[in-house]
Amino acid sequence: MNQKSEIIDVINSGNTFVILGHVNPDGDSLGSMLGLSLYLREQAHKIVYVPAPIEWPTRYIYLEKHRNGDSNPPIDKVDAIIILDCSATNRADWGNLNPAEMKDVPQIVIDHHDEGAYFGDYNWIDTKSAAVGEMIFELLTDLGAEITPQIAEALYSAIMTDTGRFTFSCTTARSLAICSELVSRGGIKPSLITANIYSSFSEEYLRNIGIALYNSRIYNDSRIVLLTLDKASVRSFSTTFNDTEGIVDLAMSVRGVELAALFKEISRNVIRISLRSRGRIDVGAIAVELGGGGHHNAAGCTLTMPLSLSREVILDKFETALDNVDNV
Repeated sequence: MNQKSEIIDVINSGNTFVILGHVNPDGDSLGSMLGLSLYLREQAHKIVYVPAPIEWPTRYIYLEKHRNGDSNPPIDKVDAIIILDCSATNRADWGNLNPAEMKDVPQIVIDHHDEGAYFGDYNWIDTKSAAVGEMIFELLTDLGAEITPQIAEALYSAIMTDTGRFTFSCTTARSLAICSELVSRGGIKPSLITANIYSSFSEEYLRNIGIALYNSRIYNDSRIVLLTLDKASVRSFSTTFNDTEGIVDLAMSVRGVELAALFKEISRNVIRISLRSRGRIDVGAIAVELGGGGHHNAAGCTLTMPLSLSREVILDKFETALDNVDNV
């Protein structure tokens, strides 16, 4: 659904905006929020509030300097809430805001996931975009924005991370062309951004990798790998579930692996799962079936059941998916 022109009208006519991303934000969520908020605040001279995340993810700490703006807007002054990279209303991170108090404020949804239920007053959904960062670049281009180094850094981070450093199947010529423009127009250094994200792991992240690999299980002649961060081990090694992005991708680097999952035992019966696949297998469809969402080769869901049962559920789904592609 494409209401981009109407969204541009709302942005041009409004003065005060709240920008939201999703819970447990990744690089695309954060970079897209920052790229848009930088333009609105510094070039369009709008008032912008970014209430979340309350605790900035360690991996993207280099982007926090672009946040600025207040986090507590006067509700009666907000012209629109812009929700980025969220496929469902319950995925949005409102920070300390109470969404019930803002139910009458128009909502703009910009996303590259299409799970069939449009919840905004204005919805721009483009599944052909590898990242929402691509869509924000397009929006800013239509708005006549100058691509400053700050905007370029935010949007390059968004696109690079959601394409897995341009290795995921969602990567397109458009993805590379936009990033080329961000480099040339914004004057950014891709090597520095890559180093900030992928060469500055925290000690906590390193311990989480160790736990996940120690708890790894391989099935179906090494075509399936399941990694686990169980609550007891996380507590024992004095770490948390906050810094885990990308750990599941380690499994996909194993020769012959076609499907991988990382299980995070948030509590006894709440298991957050990241799913990955290679080639034809659509883990996005598996995630949607289980109440989650995502893309063809990268998705996620949350299951309300014991850890052992959740692993059985995912393994069954994975084995069925392999049988289906083998029998085509």
